[in-house]
Amino acid sequence: MSASTPSFDDAIAVDALGDGRFEVTVPPGWTASGRAAGGLVEAQLFAGLAAVMADSDKSPLSFTAHLLRAPQAGEAEVHAEILREGRTVANLAVRMTQDDKLIATALASFATARSSPDLDELPMPQVELPTADRAMDSYVPEFAYPYGHNIVIQDRLGPTPFSAPGGPMERVGWVGFAQPRPVDASALIMFGDIGMMGWWVRLDQMHTTATLDHTTHFRADLATVEAPDLVLMRSRTQLVRNGYLDWDATLWAPDGTLLAQSRQLLAVLG
Repeated sequence: MSASTPSFDDAIAVDALGDGRFEVTVPPGWTASGRAAGGLVEAQLFAGLAAVMADSDKSPLSFTAHLLRAPQAGEAEVHAEILREGRTVANLAVRMTQDDKLIATALASFATARSSPDLDELPMPQVELPTADRAMDSYVPEFAYPYGHNIVIQDRLGPTPFSAPGGPMERVGWVGFAQPRPVDASALIMFGDIGMMGWWVRLDQMHTTATLDHTTHFRADLATVEAPDLVLMRSRTQLVRNGYLDWDATLWAPDGTLLAQSRQLLAVLG
């Protein structure tokens, strides 16, 4: 990350305008081929929701965004509102506009913990820990820059891109930001869109994609989990058909705690 590039926290900062409205800024350093990275747009939407829920005892549970357009670098407006808040669950909506155009919308749930059995059949893959230098050692396509300078991906399992026409379309590696920060809900939303796509392994040339919708389910109490930096991500695609593909991401803290489950539907652009 360049010294002049805003941090992730600066890139998702919201400036309150009143009535649930916030101004956000898409920094040029967080764009990919001149457009804001999809994960950043989602994180900015979520920042508006987090701001209106700042005094609540509820934590993020579910976030589903629909990306209609990719904003350009510059100012945009986020409008967040609480649709309903009950004793254990709050339902919210948020949208982003830029130059009077609707960019993205999202629905979210914040909730308190509930009593239930604890059952877990999603163990973290056993892999080598990230290197101390936090170096980027994974493939990042050219169209992902300059945003690509802000992230770290260290491959651990699965074929490399363009190397396995028979699959599987699955990869595992450590992901995070070039500038270290504790992992929170905003970061997990961004990590679900960070790259390391599984379907790249079966391609013979790069195809760009655009996210249509992206859901993140938060599966841990992030206030108590030790995840100060990189997290492990399993990235998987199971079907590419008629110009659309799925993309599932599962994210664990280094101690093996499942942090989030992410699922996207994307359009193949070319």
